[in-house]
Amino acid sequence: MVVLTNAISVLDTAKALVPLDTAKGVLSTLSSILTVVKNTMQNKEDFAEIANRCNQIAKSIERSTCGGSTSEINPRITEILDELKSFVDGIEKTLKEKEQRALTERAFSASVDQGSIAKWKEQLDFFLQRYNVRTLSNKTMRFYSIHPHPQNELIVHIAVTFSDEPDREPPPARPPMFFGRDTLVQDAVESLNSQHVVLVGPGGIGKSSVAKAILNEDSIVARFSDRRFFVRFDDINASQVTFDMFIGRIAGTLGVRSNRRSITTFLGASNILLVFDNAETFQDAASGADRIAEVIEEFGALPTVTIMFTTRNRRVPMNLQCTIIDVPALEPNAARNAFTHTYHTDGFPAIIDKLLSDLDFHPLSINILAHVARENQWTLEELMRSWEGQHTRLLDVGDGKLQSLSVTIELSLTSSSIKQLGVHARHVMQVAAFLPQGLNERDIERLFPTVPNIHSIVDALCRLSLMYRKKDAYTMLSPIRLHISSAHKDDIIPSVDLTHVRAYYYKQLAQVNDEDDGGAWITTEDANLERLLAHDLSHVTRMDMGFICLACCQFIRQLRQHKRRPTSLRPVILGLPEGNPRPTRFFGFFKYNPQPYSWNGGTDSKAGCAFVLAYLAVDLTNITESVDLFATAKRLFICNQRHDLTAWCLENMALQYTWLGKISAAEDALQDTLTMRREHHILSSDDEARINLYLGGAMICRGRLEETRVLLTRARQHFEDVNNTTDLSLTMELQGEVELRSGNYLAARHHFEARFLLPTVMSNVIGRTWNLIYLSVVEAREGNLSEAQKLLEEASALASGGKDVFTACFVLLSQVSLTSDEGDFDTARDILRRVFVEVAARGGQAELALATYYSARNELFAQDYQKARDIFSRALEYSAELSDMLDQVKCVRALGEIALLEKDFTSANMQFAKAKSLCDETGMHPDFLYNGLDHSRLKASHEGWKLFLEGRLPSSCPLPSLR
Repeated sequence: MVVLTNAISVLDTAKALVPLDTAKGVLSTLSSILTVVKNTMQNKEDFAEIANRCNQIAKSIERSTCGGSTSEINPRITEILDELKSFVDGIEKTLKEKEQRALTERAFSASVDQGSIAKWKEQLDFFLQRYNVRTLSNKTMRFYSIHPHPQNELIVHIAVTFSDEPDREPPPARPPMFFGRDTLVQDAVESLNSQHVVLVGPGGIGKSSVAKAILNEDSIVARFSDRRFFVRFDDINASQVTFDMFIGRIAGTLGVRSNRRSITTFLGASNILLVFDNAETFQDAASGADRIAEVIEEFGALPTVTIMFTTRNRRVPMNLQCTIIDVPALEPNAARNAFTHTYHTDGFPAIIDKLLSDLDFHPLSINILAHVARENQWTLEELMRSWEGQHTRLLDVGDGKLQSLSVTIELSLTSSSIKQLGVHARHVMQVAAFLPQGLNERDIERLFPTVPNIHSIVDALCRLSLMYRKKDAYTMLSPIRLHISSAHKDDIIPSVDLTHVRAYYYKQLAQVNDEDDGGAWITTEDANLERLLAHDLSHVTRMDMGFICLACCQFIRQLRQHKRRPTSLRPVILGLPEGNPRPTRFFGFFKYNPQPYSWNGGTDSKAGCAFVLAYLAVDLTNITESVDLFATAKRLFICNQRHDLTAWCLENMALQYTWLGKISAAEDALQDTLTMRREHHILSSDDEARINLYLGGAMICRGRLEETRVLLTRARQHFEDVNNTTDLSLTMELQGEVELRSGNYLAARHHFEARFLLPTVMSNVIGRTWNLIYLSVVEAREGNLSEAQKLLEEASALASGGKDVFTACFVLLSQVSLTSDEGDFDTARDILRRVFVEVAARGGQAELALATYYSARNELFAQDYQKARDIFSRALEYSAELSDMLDQVKCVRALGEIALLEKDFTSANMQFAKAKSLCDETGMHPDFLYNGLDHSRLKASHEGWKLFLEGRLPSSCPLPSLR
């Protein structure tokens, strides 16, 4: 009570002396606050420190405003008084409400919780600190005006030293564009409750944005109020930083005098959050780095101070307990939101996702690219073309680090930390930029056998965020890789620098065989090896070409076995010179090869690469590409007089022609195969049986079922005799199709069930899946739709999650077909959405064309003819791009059926005539238009095609039977 009474007395005395009305109002409010506490509050003792602060503030206000006219008082004092008035009015309001409630409830007493009292005390401390600084400044200026001479120079020095301190910098606002970082922000906020925090990541990853978002979190604002400070070091480089500059930056942000003592006093007054942005700048300071680290430790040791760093390296003061939080690239969805927030588009999401993936979802690169696209008003297709042609130039649109990828990366590359690592660091970065999957951690010494302390160098590059660890490899973000590969292309790896990298990968490649699993390592380093092969194929001399092509063939074989995917090798392979190269020891490749290869690389070289690449295209259902590659290989094999391999190319071309519905071309290729093998005496009984098998497949589409039965029976007998279960499996599949088309469902089921017993089918998931599909077709033709669906569910369980995207999609589309047949069109649409998601993620043009056809079929069955027509037209375009004549005919026929249903007989006749012309061109029998082993058939009620073939489709008037 004594403390409260004395404080009220001091406030009332000061109120009578100060000239400013605002000052009188502040002091009057403070007096009112303490009076309410004295008369009403139960916990008066808790307000003792508040009373002491009020006493000090009264004296400070009196010192800063008394003894002169109102006009002489520093305007900044008035500004601070206004702020203080607003704050203490809030306290008074809270207390009077509690007082009124107490009186109303006849309790005559109230209390305030300790948390509120502590916050009020902190705020009063803050204002007291500001008044003390301003008072000193104001008194200095008055001293100068009273004593202008004779000590003129001394007075000027004092006035400059204690002139008004700069205003403190307010905390930055939350970034207006901020996506996908909520969890990261919350993690950092929780860590700040107990420790200092370090946000680590490469340039442009968004560390500063995350820090600004943290500063504006509600819990952080409540805890630190306006004592949240953001000290920037992003506008200078390390060579400019000194200890005095560092102290000056902090002082300028806090609004205090530029010396260590003033800063420490301010920081120790109450809880404060201090953010050091771009901390790597002062960590690599040209001078005073040790003193800077020491003073940071001193500040961080204060119980009132919480520090957060944003930095590109993981180096922090040793004596600070810090939680290190890595700031990763954006998640795909967040990256897409960030991109489309700036660049609004209704285009295909797949194109956006491809662009963002190329950028490794790097926030700065995404922002720059989106602004470039918007400013140029590009379509997505134009943006993609520009990106593929220009890459890093699109990411350098200004001089600052927020407008240029090069600027932000060069800040790291020119740091003293990089220079201290020596010339080897630049070489390691160049190799890491060259290899898209990074440096294998396990074998890093073998990649750099001449680089001393390779692990120390890589660790340092990771600490500086120029590289990062991804599983068992050290790699780079794509934007950093692009910059190093382009901006430093004059230093980029000449051939001699790849010697050890080449030795490592070619030895790995030469030591594996197709028969075993020795090439499983390719699943993690396939892109690295592909990049190396593309480089070597582009720079190889004629005399070395044979051996590099052997390495290329072995790579593609391993890729087919372990990781089927497209490659970028086709253009460099087709660009190789032709002729008969002279074999030499290319890069010592045969030194690593324990076994000879299956054919002479010096002779076949380019042809061999095209041949194995064609097989990969078949695996990926890139049928048109496979035909082109087989044709290229065939031409080169003929030049080199490799008749056996020429015949293999013809046979494979025939299989792909049959797939595409080009039946005449398939038969011609098979007849050429027979002729060539006979002329050159290389026609074995195996060859003859296999050709008969392939001819049988073509004849089914011709409608010549009896001839097909004879050929397949003969082929099956041979394959059974020699125990060739692979070709026997295909023979039984075609026999089942013949019986299916003939309506002999029992016989068809027998062939497919017998096929299950073959070892090649039993041990092969894909083989079993297709067999289940074939059996489901038999059940559906017999009208057992529920049994067919059960078989497809079993097939789907086998195919889901597998490597064969086409098979997985085909199973789902078969389910779509049966669901449509049952009239459940909405469920069919739901399944189709799943298919299109899978196609967008992993599929290609063949899967897209097929899915589009089944989508159109569903809408046709649902009688949405306009929508069905649009989708069939789109499927027709996709099929034409693939040169798939079979699917083209099916789409055109369906368009004719829609026209007929809409009573447009002219259009119906035109579409059916076009379909018939395509059948004649390709050699397909019109009655056998639909492949017997799928669920693509239209309904029996769609009889326009049959009427047209029979000449019964009118040209201008409706048929009574169709009304």
